[in-house]
Amino acid sequence: MKNLWDQHRKEASKAFSVFLAYRDLGLRRSCNAVATQLNMNPSSVLELSKRHNWQERVRAWDAYLDQETQLNQINQIKEMKERQINLALNAQEVASRGLKSLLASNATFKPDSLSKLLDTGCRLERLNRDEPEQNLEVLNQSKFDNLSLEEMEILRNLLDKAQTR
Repeated sequence: MKNLWDQHRKEASKAFSVFLAYRDLGLRRSCNAVATQLNMNPSSVLELSKRHNWQERVRAWDAYLDQETQLNQINQIKEMKERQINLALNAQEVASRGLKSLLASNATFKPDSLSKLLDTGCRLERLNRDEPEQNLEVLNQSKFDNLSLEEMEILRNLLDKAQTR
Protein backbone atom coordinates (compact mmCIF):
# COMPACT_ATOMS: atom_id res chain seq x y z
CA MET A 1 0.00 0.00 0.00
CA LYS A 2 1.53 3.27 -1.13
CA ASN A 3 -0.95 5.74 0.41
CA LEU A 4 -3.35 5.45 3.32
CA TRP A 5 -6.32 5.88 0.95
CA ASP A 6 -5.16 3.08 -1.37
CA GLN A 7 -6.72 -0.38 -1.20
CA HIS A 8 -5.51 -2.33 1.84
CA ARG A 9 -4.10 -5.83 1.46
CA LYS A 10 -7.00 -7.41 3.33
CA GLU A 11 -9.65 -5.20 1.76
CA ALA A 12 -11.80 -6.87 -0.90
CA SER A 13 -12.30 -5.06 -4.19
CA LYS A 14 -16.03 -4.64 -3.47
CA ALA A 15 -15.29 -3.09 -0.06
CA PHE A 16 -12.71 -0.77 -1.65
CA SER A 17 -15.22 0.35 -4.30
CA VAL A 18 -17.66 1.24 -1.50
CA PHE A 19 -14.86 3.22 0.20
CA LEU A 20 -14.18 5.07 -3.09
CA ALA A 21 -17.84 6.05 -3.30
CA TYR A 22 -17.60 7.35 0.28
CA ARG A 23 -14.30 9.14 -0.33
CA ASP A 24 -15.53 10.83 -3.49
CA LEU A 25 -18.64 12.32 -1.86
CA GLY A 26 -16.42 15.04 -0.39
CA LEU A 27 -18.26 17.41 1.94
CA ARG A 28 -21.51 15.40 1.55
CA ARG A 29 -19.70 12.31 2.80
CA SER A 30 -21.72 9.95 5.03
CA CYS A 31 -22.35 6.23 5.36
CA ASN A 32 -26.07 6.81 4.78
CA ALA A 33 -25.36 8.71 1.56
CA VAL A 34 -23.18 5.84 0.29
CA ALA A 35 -25.81 3.28 1.29
CA THR A 36 -28.45 5.21 -0.65
CA GLN A 37 -26.17 5.73 -3.66
CA LEU A 38 -25.15 2.06 -3.86
CA ASN A 39 -28.49 0.65 -2.69
CA MET A 40 -26.87 -1.02 0.34
CA ASN A 41 -27.89 -1.55 3.93
CA PRO A 42 -26.61 1.44 5.98
CA SER A 43 -25.37 -0.85 8.77
CA SER A 44 -23.25 -2.78 6.24
CA VAL A 45 -21.64 0.44 5.06
CA LEU A 46 -21.04 1.53 8.65
CA GLU A 47 -19.38 -1.83 9.40
CA LEU A 48 -17.08 -1.47 6.38
CA SER A 49 -16.25 2.06 7.50
CA LYS A 50 -15.19 0.90 10.94
CA ARG A 51 -13.35 -2.21 9.75
CA HIS A 52 -11.30 -0.37 7.15
CA ASN A 53 -10.75 2.89 9.06
CA TRP A 54 -12.45 5.16 6.53
CA GLN A 55 -12.27 8.30 8.70
CA GLU A 56 -8.48 8.25 8.91
CA ARG A 57 -8.19 7.38 5.23
CA VAL A 58 -10.43 10.22 4.04
CA ARG A 59 -8.64 12.71 6.32
CA ALA A 60 -5.38 11.68 4.63
CA TRP A 61 -7.08 11.91 1.20
CA ASP A 62 -8.50 15.38 1.94
CA ALA A 63 -5.10 16.60 3.19
CA TYR A 64 -3.47 15.26 0.01
CA LEU A 65 -6.05 17.01 -2.21
CA ASP A 66 -5.58 20.24 -0.27
CA GLN A 67 -1.80 20.05 -0.65
CA GLU A 68 -2.10 19.40 -4.39
CA THR A 69 -4.54 22.30 -4.75
CA GLN A 70 -2.16 24.63 -2.90
CA LEU A 71 0.78 23.58 -5.08
CA ASN A 72 -1.32 24.14 -8.20
CA GLN A 73 -2.35 27.60 -6.98
CA ILE A 74 1.26 28.51 -6.22
CA ASN A 75 2.34 27.40 -9.70
CA GLN A 76 -0.47 29.38 -11.31
CA ILE A 77 0.52 32.49 -9.34
CA LYS A 78 4.16 32.07 -10.40
CA GLU A 79 3.13 31.70 -14.06
CA MET A 80 0.83 34.73 -13.81
CA LYS A 81 3.59 36.85 -12.28
CA GLU A 82 6.04 35.78 -14.96
CA ARG A 83 3.53 36.64 -17.71
CA GLN A 84 2.74 40.00 -16.16
CA ILE A 85 6.40 40.88 -15.62
CA ASN A 86 7.06 40.15 -19.30
CA LEU A 87 4.08 42.32 -20.29
CA ALA A 88 5.29 45.07 -17.98
CA LEU A 89 8.79 44.98 -19.45
CA ASN A 90 7.34 45.09 -22.97
CA ALA A 91 5.18 48.09 -22.02
CA GLN A 92 8.22 49.87 -20.62
CA GLU A 93 10.18 49.14 -23.80
CA VAL A 94 7.38 50.48 -26.01
CA ALA A 95 7.13 53.63 -23.86
CA SER A 96 10.90 54.08 -23.98
CA ARG A 97 11.04 53.71 -27.76
CA GLY A 98 8.14 56.13 -28.10
CA LEU A 99 9.87 58.70 -25.93
CA LYS A 100 13.12 58.33 -27.89
CA SER A 101 11.26 58.72 -31.16
CA LEU A 102 9.45 61.82 -29.95
CA LEU A 103 12.69 63.34 -28.65
CA ALA A 104 14.46 62.65 -31.93
CA SER A 105 11.72 64.35 -33.94
CA ASN A 106 12.10 67.70 -32.09
CA ALA A 107 8.37 68.19 -32.57
CA THR A 108 5.94 69.70 -30.11
CA PHE A 109 4.16 66.79 -28.50
CA LYS A 110 2.21 65.60 -25.50
CA PRO A 111 3.82 62.40 -24.26
CA ASP A 112 1.00 61.80 -21.76
CA SER A 113 -0.04 58.45 -23.24
CA LEU A 114 3.57 57.25 -23.25
CA SER A 115 4.04 58.29 -19.63
CA LYS A 116 0.86 56.40 -18.68
CA LEU A 117 2.13 53.30 -20.51
CA LEU A 118 5.49 53.60 -18.78
CA ASP A 119 3.81 54.11 -15.41
CA THR A 120 1.56 51.09 -15.94
CA GLY A 121 4.49 48.94 -17.03
CA CYS A 122 6.53 49.98 -13.99
CA ARG A 123 3.62 49.38 -11.62
CA LEU A 124 2.95 45.92 -13.07
CA GLU A 125 6.59 44.94 -12.80
CA ARG A 126 6.91 46.19 -9.21
CA LEU A 127 3.66 44.54 -8.18
CA ASN A 128 4.70 41.19 -9.59
CA ARG A 129 8.15 41.44 -8.07
CA ASP A 130 6.46 42.12 -4.71
CA GLU A 131 8.03 45.58 -4.45
CA PRO A 132 6.23 48.53 -2.83
CA GLU A 133 4.63 51.14 -5.06
CA GLN A 134 5.43 54.09 -2.81
CA ASN A 135 8.28 55.21 -5.08
CA LEU A 136 5.86 55.47 -7.98
CA GLU A 137 3.63 58.06 -6.31
CA VAL A 138 5.93 60.89 -7.46
CA LEU A 139 5.81 59.56 -11.03
CA ASN A 140 2.03 59.33 -10.89
CA GLN A 141 1.71 63.00 -9.94
CA SER A 142 4.02 64.19 -12.72
CA LYS A 143 2.86 66.16 -15.74
CA PHE A 144 5.22 65.17 -18.55
CA ASP A 145 3.62 67.55 -21.02
CA ASN A 146 5.04 70.44 -18.96
CA LEU A 147 8.64 69.29 -19.53
CA SER A 148 10.93 71.22 -21.84
CA LEU A 149 12.88 69.50 -24.60
CA GLU A 150 16.00 69.64 -22.44
CA GLU A 151 14.17 67.99 -19.56
CA MET A 152 12.81 65.34 -21.93
CA GLU A 153 16.38 64.66 -23.08
CA ILE A 154 17.43 64.18 -19.43
CA LEU A 155 14.49 61.80 -18.96
CA ARG A 156 15.54 59.86 -22.07
CA ASN A 157 19.09 59.58 -20.74
CA LEU A 158 17.80 58.34 -17.39
CA LEU A 159 15.65 55.75 -19.16
CA ASP A 160 18.64 54.58 -21.20
CA LYS A 161 20.74 54.31 -18.07
CA ALA A 162 18.02 52.35 -16.24
CA GLN A 163 17.74 49.89 -19.12
CA THR A 164 21.45 49.14 -19.33
CA ARG A 165 21.74 47.66 -15.83
